[in-house]
Amino acid sequence: MDAPWSSSKTLSITDSISRLSQEILDFEKYIAPTDHEQRLRLDALNMIQRLIESMFSPMPVVEAFGSFVTSLALPSSDVDIVIRFDKPVMPRNILNRIYREAKRRFIFKRSEFIRAAKTPIITGCLRNGVSVDISVQGNVTSSERTVTWIKEYPELKPLFMVLKQSLSAFRLRNVWTFEPLSAKTAGLCNFGLICLIVSYLQLHKPTDITSTDPEYYGRLLLGLLDYYAHDFDASMHIISVSNEGKYYPMREMNNVLGDYYYESGKLFIINPDEPGRNVTAALQHFDYLQLIFKTASSLLKSRLSKKGSVSILSSIIKVETRYGEKQRKELDDFMVDYIYANMDETMYTRKNDDLRGSKKRRRRNDDDDDTRAEERVGKHIRFE
Repeated sequence: MDAPWSSSKTLSITDSISRLSQEILDFEKYIAPTDHEQRLRLDALNMIQRLIESMFSPMPVVEAFGSFVTSLALPSSDVDIVIRFDKPVMPRNILNRIYREAKRRFIFKRSEFIRAAKTPIITGCLRNGVSVDISVQGNVTSSERTVTWIKEYPELKPLFMVLKQSLSAFRLRNVWTFEPLSAKTAGLCNFGLICLIVSYLQLHKPTDITSTDPEYYGRLLLGLLDYYAHDFDASMHIISVSNEGKYYPMREMNNVLGDYYYESGKLFIINPDEPGRNVTAALQHFDYLQLIFKTASSLLKSRLSKKGSVSILSSIIKVETRYGEKQRKELDDFMVDYIYANMDETMYTRKNDDLRGSKKRRRRNDDDDDTRAEERVGKHIRFE
C-alpha cells in the first residue's frame, strides 16, 4: 500500500483537493508517536539525568527540547537534551567527561562525540533504542516559541509533519551532499521550516476559505509550496515572524539588524528570540530549496489531475512497498524512496564550495567510523 496513513474512506473522496486535505490530517495522526514511544523517550531523558546527577554536584539542569517537547517528532526523531550549569563552563570539556563516562557504563549502543561542531554534541543511540543528542549551555527558546505557535496556528503541526517527512526524502541530482532538512549538510533546520510555515500563515493564508472547508489543508499545502517555489525572492526580503509577521526590504538590513554581513542568495529569517541572528544561517543555497518546493508542487498537481481513488500525498511521500503496512514499526520511520529534483544548467555548473566546506568541517571520531557505516547500510533516510 503506497499510503498506509489513509483509509479507504479517505481515498474514496471524490474531490481531489479535499482528498489531499484529509490525507494530511490522516498522516498527522498516523506518524504521531505512540504512548509507548513517548515512554521510551522519557526513559531516555531520565537515564541521562541519572548519569549527570552521579557526575556533578550541584546537579545542573538537564532538560529536553526540540521535537520531543513541541510534539513535532517523527517516530525515529532524536531526543534533544541540553545540560545547563549556573556558572560558566567549557562545553567541550564537560561533554568529553560525559562521553567517556557514558561509554564506561555502556549506556549507549553506539555513540559519537562531535567535537568540532559550532555547538559540540554527543549523539548516540541508548540501549532502549532511543537516539539522543546532548549539548551543554544551549538555548531552548525556539522550543517554547514553537509550542506557543502550535496553539496559535492549528495548521502548523499537520503541515510541518507532512513537509518534514516529504522534504527529507528529496535529493538534488549532481549535489548529492545536500539534504534539504539537515543543517549539517548546509540544509534547512527544523525551526527554519517552522518559521517558513508560520510566515506563510501570517501573511499569505487564503482569505476565501476557512478551516471547516474540506479543501482547507490541501490548498494551504499547495499554496505554501507554490509561494516559496515561485513568488518569494530571498534576495529582496528578510522574513520576520515576530508579532503578526512582516517582510523587511533587503536594502534595509543594516537598519533592521545593524552591521550584519549578508551573503547573496541566502535566506534570512530573523530569530524572534535573538533578533541579530539568522534562523537559517546554515542554509547555503535557498535556490536549491526552491527547486525542491517546485518539484513537490509539480508532483502534487500531476497527481491531482488523475482520476480514480488514488492517494495524492503519496506523490511526495513515496513509501517502499514492503514498508506499506497499516501499522508502522515503533521508533522507526517507514522507509521512503528518494525523490530526485533535476537541476538546470546554471545550477549544475555552479561550484558547491560551501557544501564541500561544510562536509569537511564535520570531523568524526575514527573509532566510530565502522559503526556509522553499518548504520547507513540499507537505509535511505536518517532523520535529524
